Amino acid sequence: MKELLLALPHRDESYRVLIGPGLRLGLGYLLSPLDFPSRLFLISDSRVARLHGAAVQSALAEAGYTSTLLTTPPGERAKTWTVAQRLARELLRLGAHRASPLIALGGGVVGDLTGFLASIFMRGVPLIQVPTTLLAMVDAAIGGKTAINLPEGKNLLGTFHQPRLVVIDPDFLHTLPPKERLNGLAEVLKAGFIRAPDLLTYLETVGPSLFKNPAAVTDIIYRAAAIKAQVVAADEREAGLRRILNFGHTLGHALEQAAAFRLSHGRAVAFGMLAALILSEKLVGLPQEEAQRGRRLIQSFGLVRRAPALDLKAILAALPMDKKRLEKDLVFVLLRRLGEPVIQTGVPLTLIKEALRKVLGGGG
Repeated sequence: MKELLLALPHRDESYRVLIGPGLRLGLGYLLSPLDFPSRLFLISDSRVARLHGAAVQSALAEAGYTSTLLTTPPGERAKTWTVAQRLARELLRLGAHRASPLIALGGGVVGDLTGFLASIFMRGVPLIQVPTTLLAMVDAAIGGKTAINLPEGKNLLGTFHQPRLVVIDPDFLHTLPPKERLNGLAEVLKAGFIRAPDLLTYLETVGPSLFKNPAAVTDIIYRAAAIKAQVVAADEREAGLRRILNFGHTLGHALEQAAAFRLSHGRAVAFGMLAALILSEKLVGLPQEEAQRGRRLIQSFGLVRRAPALDLKAILAALPMDKKRLEKDLVFVLLRRLGEPVIQTGVPLTLIKEALRKVLGGGG
């Protein structure tokens, strides 16, 4: 088992991120040091609940916990005020109180939704993250950002609510469809681009056969999660440094919105990173050979094999709704060198259009 300790310097608070195959089977015993009540509430989407709900509840029961499983629809359609309110009322009906822990069992959507609910239910209840997708393991489950969507855009209602514990079991990935593994790989690549060129070198070495090597999978989860933990510990509330985690996300979220979320988050971010590499060359001097290396790596994993047929106007219309904008200027994370991010505002619209046309093959 590998372990990270995420310490928040401005608060007398820290939590463990545990990573290792089979950890889900000992989940109850991992919770024991936290002195929770014996009644727990699991929140999962219907697919993950069917695959893993019974096993996780059994693991909790083995350590003396009683758990109730609440389910949501799969996908981004669950991240709404309607679903959050329905879950809150179910918790009240079931007798949940201010000390009742919520366990998020699922991918990034479940983690975001459960975290949001945990932050507002009874003015805040304990949260445990048990991510089941690669994307959630390396990114969404760590750092305390929670959110639900509005019709105008993604993650526009949210809070910061740190979990008490994050338990990452790579064995969950055995039941994950290949396209969902790629979703998470986009966030691993992002971690390398902004902080760790050595991680990019490692990914170039293992290549697309990565998922046939369980030890390599555990290793890249640990490396990417460590980067996320380091950045969050330095800037919990996204006042400065934490914004570098949004590399590829400004355009990525706009692409998701324009596609009505039919484009997966990972692929959207991959196209967003391709565009960010182009903008980095033009605006902050990223060397051409490094930009080419970044493009080859993204392409080698098949993340951008088929460009989505999206209307350019719809993508641009989604940009002003991006929550990361600063006053009138959209905020882009660009790269001076691989591993050296810079926050850039005032990016000309003509360059954004040009970058989008290039990465989408002239479509849209």
